[in-house]
Amino acid sequence: MKRFAVVGLGRLGRTVARELAGRGFEVIAIDVDQGLVQSIAEEVALAIRLDSTNREALLKQGVDKVDAALVAIGENFQAAVLTTSILKEFGIPRVISRAVTEEEARVLKLVHADEVILVEEMVAKRLAQQMMTPSLVDIVELSPGMSLARIETSEEMWGKTLASIKFRQRYGLNVVAVIKPECETRSCPATLLPDPEAVLEEGDVLLVDGPDEAIERLAASEEA
Repeated sequence: MKRFAVVGLGRLGRTVARELAGRGFEVIAIDVDQGLVQSIAEEVALAIRLDSTNREALLKQGVDKVDAALVAIGENFQAAVLTTSILKEFGIPRVISRAVTEEEARVLKLVHADEVILVEEMVAKRLAQQMMTPSLVDIVELSPGMSLARIETSEEMWGKTLASIKFRQRYGLNVVAVIKPECETRSCPATLLPDPEAVLEEGDVLLVDGPDEAIERLAASEEA
């Protein structure tokens, strides 16, 4: 079983820790605030109050053995930098650190954070995309310039097949799955690698991957 460490239990840290634990992974949740630690103690494998800049304290809790770590410290940037540096010194394969500004992001990269997330910027971009193209339900970056997105089918697609639409040729995107309306409100499997001859219906959501520009064009065409 994979093990994860989440350092900093503000809204971002708690949400990530709960999501990982809810999916069955072992999570070590860390913060200097006892109240925040207690708020998640029953939901994760280990919730501990400690100073994450203390190498010995982290080693004692087995943090050096995790597969990946999130440094989500929000108010003490110096602690975030020191913690990131220590976790990388431990040899943790992937350390993701939160930054508020571009300058903070540059500093965190200098101490070898594998990935730096600018939460406010990320949320703002996603919100702008959703405001411009309501049919774009969600989007996740896979690599620079490439994303995975959930897009509602348009009325033009209803009653047609992916083959008849010539989806890949027309939009330059791969359809990874077709999600039926009932699967948005209850647990049921999506149709992965769907049959090109399957008929699309009203309410279907397409899970597509490909270049960001192609996703934007498809989402824009849905609004036209």
